[in-house]
Amino acid sequence: MKMRIRRADPAGNITIFVMDQAERKDYAAISRQLLVREDLGAEQVGFVEQKEDGSTHMQMMGGEFCGNATRSFGYLMSMLSEEKPQEIEVDVSGSAEPLKTEVDLDKGTSRTQMPLPQDIVTLPPVQGEEYKMVVFEGVCHIIVEDAPKSQEFVNEVIAEAEKILDCDAYGVMFLEGEKMTPVVYVRETGSMVWESSCGSGSMGAAVYLSREKDNGTYVYELHQPGGMIEATVEKKDGKTLQCKMGGPVEISEEMTVEITW
Repeated sequence: MKMRIRRADPAGNITIFVMDQAERKDYAAISRQLLVREDLGAEQVGFVEQKEDGSTHMQMMGGEFCGNATRSFGYLMSMLSEEKPQEIEVDVSGSAEPLKTEVDLDKGTSRTQMPLPQDIVTLPPVQGEEYKMVVFEGVCHIIVEDAPKSQEFVNEVIAEAEKILDCDAYGVMFLEGEKMTPVVYVRETGSMVWESSCGSGSMGAAVYLSREKDNGTYVYELHQPGGMIEATVEKKDGKTLQCKMGGPVEISEEMTVEITW
């Protein structure tokens, strides 16, 4: 069947929004077909759902939370609205509460409020080293302060993370100063992607880097293969009060693709 989609580009982390309604049980199959298409170059898929109360929800392909998809969805909702609001609340998977998104359609940018971290845990040693994992609702990010390692290492560290905490998605963020290389594994679809950029991973890195800070606002510019993402952490007495993440976004015109399942 034919389905309407839009292609979002938030700092290279290409996200396909499926605009037509489908059943959630079919999301994984639809996503796999979209992810293998070279012409789309997608790293993830989000489904735009119309709720019974008339509001709109964005459900990621594995029910996970994704920061780049969230801010892209906010940008899309503003773009499609007659009022073109500069601030809009979005309802997305992996977040218990709606998130505020600040949109500048003229500049082509979008910044979103992010869920607060739930915990920072230490994983069992992997290849002789211990790593921290920043836990959010819907996604867990392992921070590795080193140059990118092998796929074998990524598989091993995620396997250790799965043993101690059940997450919809796991990220491994290789961090070299302000340079970050993200890898994300989504359990529902079984997809493992070395991403061009990762919004929630950028937030995880910012929370990790500010973990010993007490009071103030800390801004981190994280340069990734597809572009730069700015992540901000506000803290008081060592507690994280607010997280925001933003950067450029581009949204394509609507197009139609053929899907079978």
